[in-house]
Amino acid sequence: MPHCKEIKLGDVWRTCNKIRAAIFRMGINLFEYFAPLDPHKNCLISESQFISVINGQLRATIGLSEQEVAELADYFRVPDGRIYYTQLCEVIHDSVPKFSENAPLVSGLEWEDPLHTNRLSISEERRLSVLLTKIASLVNMRKIILRPYFQDYELVSKNNGTVTVAHFARILAYLNILLSADDFNLLVKKYIKDSYTLNYVAFIAAINQVIQYLNAHGILDLSGDIMSLFPGRVINAELPKLPRPEIGKISASQLFGKQTIFHPALNEPKKIEHILTIMSMFQSHVLNNRLRVCEFFKDFDPLNSGRITVSQFHRGLDALALSGKQRFFLSLSDVEAVINQYRDPCDPTRVCWRTFEDDIDQVFTVKELEKVPSLKVDPPPPEVRELPRTGGKNWQSVNPSTRDLCEAAVDKVKQKIIHRRILLKPVFRDFDKHNNGHVSRSQMRQALHSNCILLSDEELFALEERFNDDVGFNYFWFLKDVEFSCDEPLYTQFVADTLKLNKEPPKKKVQRQEQDIVKIMAKIKGKVVRERIRVMEFLRDFDRCNEQVISRDDFKRGLSVCRFDLSENEVETLMEVFASPLRRECVDYKRFSDVVEEAFTQQCLERAPLLVPIQHVPTRDCEKNFLNFDERIMLSVALQKLSKKPDLQMNLSSVLQDFDKTNCGTVSRTHFLKALTLRGMSNLISRNEFDVICKCFSFERGMRDEVDYRAFMKALEILYATEKYNPF
Repeated sequence: MPHCKEIKLGDVWRTCNKIRAAIFRMGINLFEYFAPLDPHKNCLISESQFISVINGQLRATIGLSEQEVAELADYFRVPDGRIYYTQLCEVIHDSVPKFSENAPLVSGLEWEDPLHTNRLSISEERRLSVLLTKIASLVNMRKIILRPYFQDYELVSKNNGTVTVAHFARILAYLNILLSADDFNLLVKKYIKDSYTLNYVAFIAAINQVIQYLNAHGILDLSGDIMSLFPGRVINAELPKLPRPEIGKISASQLFGKQTIFHPALNEPKKIEHILTIMSMFQSHVLNNRLRVCEFFKDFDPLNSGRITVSQFHRGLDALALSGKQRFFLSLSDVEAVINQYRDPCDPTRVCWRTFEDDIDQVFTVKELEKVPSLKVDPPPPEVRELPRTGGKNWQSVNPSTRDLCEAAVDKVKQKIIHRRILLKPVFRDFDKHNNGHVSRSQMRQALHSNCILLSDEELFALEERFNDDVGFNYFWFLKDVEFSCDEPLYTQFVADTLKLNKEPPKKKVQRQEQDIVKIMAKIKGKVVRERIRVMEFLRDFDRCNEQVISRDDFKRGLSVCRFDLSENEVETLMEVFASPLRRECVDYKRFSDVVEEAFTQQCLERAPLLVPIQHVPTRDCEKNFLNFDERIMLSVALQKLSKKPDLQMNLSSVLQDFDKTNCGTVSRTHFLKALTLRGMSNLISRNEFDVICKCFSFERGMRDEVDYRAFMKALEILYATEKYNPF
């Protein structure tokens, strides 16, 4: 019996679908290929003819394998061996839809509709409705007109009501409409038109429709924001109905007993203790890092309503906990407890952050303290000062044997420190690189062993149980207990303070030259001319109200910045001379500045255009340069002797310049004597005359007195010229 393969209907049907797809794609009619082979019109052809048509003429179009052609021929073969081709053609062609007889479902006019949008699922439509409502509320509240922002782009691109996705995102960001990535993708999915442009006309129409609906149904409040409870209509005098936060929060058994409508879940003692501990931790964190709570929440509340959403409040708490040098961990349960405590009773979706700020700021002071001026405030509160350390154990709940062992170890260390006079603080400070008062356990052991303080492992473990926290071993607390402090008697400081109060500070004797305003102004003008100081720039900043006068203390501060090197009595003289006529406790700094500026120019020169001002010439004379009558006579005789040998002959100035390495115009007395000796001029004068010359031309530089050789040479030149051209 020959081997034959069983024909499966699924294989034949798959082959027919393959033929149907090919002829539908190419538009081929099988009757046109088989009809010429059947001249008698009996719907039958031979197997060879059938194979020639399928594998010959239609091979490139249909592409059937030999096995598929054999299965197809076996299925449509009649008992006499011929192929029933009309049945095959009917199976192939009768299932092809006739598109020409059906009306078009899509005419193409939908894309021409300016308000055309894409279809979304039911859940996405709900999300989109909520998103459009939020955007419409924000647009209505800020009074924003959206169309001009999109039309500016359309005037350039000529897109007929569409903008690119990137430009759409830039417009939303410019209008400060903040959207998440999912929300923005949802808008793009709804209003995208050509795979890269958005139909902004439909978007604006949807926003306007939402705003009209909100206004028509009274959902917006006076500020333009959505009302928290969506009452359905505006509350007026005819319907004085207030929100009832107690609905759903009070059971029937509580109506006639004790009622607590504000978060009854927090009435349990454990939860109340939990929230108080969290608030104390926040207050301690804010106090140690000097933080302003409002800086972390006010950006979320542009209308300053004192309420923000739960997510915004959560972000603010996270930023507050992470700010500062010392951060602390805030678990999710702690955040939920704070949110439940400060949740708005009228709107459960918002949190009263202003109330939270007031409670935290009590660690600094008391609100509205001006209403109670006699109240004494002692910040921080005792709860914050006595807050247990983070990571440490409650010492009262530790095993009594461990506590006794720790006390014995502390006393042992204290006795060794007293007997040996040991300082442990420098040793611990060397290990404390961050200066936070903590070291590691190994560093604590090393510090004790380096000072020959030997403790057992049990004693060291007891010390760690008491003084360890989340940072490390707190050696500040340890040294506070073990170091010996010798307290002075209380009356010692009292006696010292009493003596300071009763004893007046000695006053310096006022000298005559310190009251001479002419010498004082000459000293100031010389300083101003030499160093080019503008006095007005240092005094004008103290006159905040532009009154042309400043207080005496501010006047002293300004003169100290100018570095005029005035004594206290000289400053008092200036303040008395330039005191304001109407306010004696103030100084007329404008008049003082005008007098000082006379060193460069004169006031009101525009009234005298022919007047030529003379600049003040500062002198370097001081008390050390003063000569009496005998010294002046001796000086004149000595200069007359030296002027007989001019500089052209002796070339004394070049020698003095060689000794002046810094080219400052002065040399020491030793170098001055050497220069005179080199030129043979020291033999012309005596030792007393040399001392008088050094005193006359002395100049204080640094911590020593030097000789101004330039002034000395100029004096010799003048005397030589006078003697040369003297006719007598």
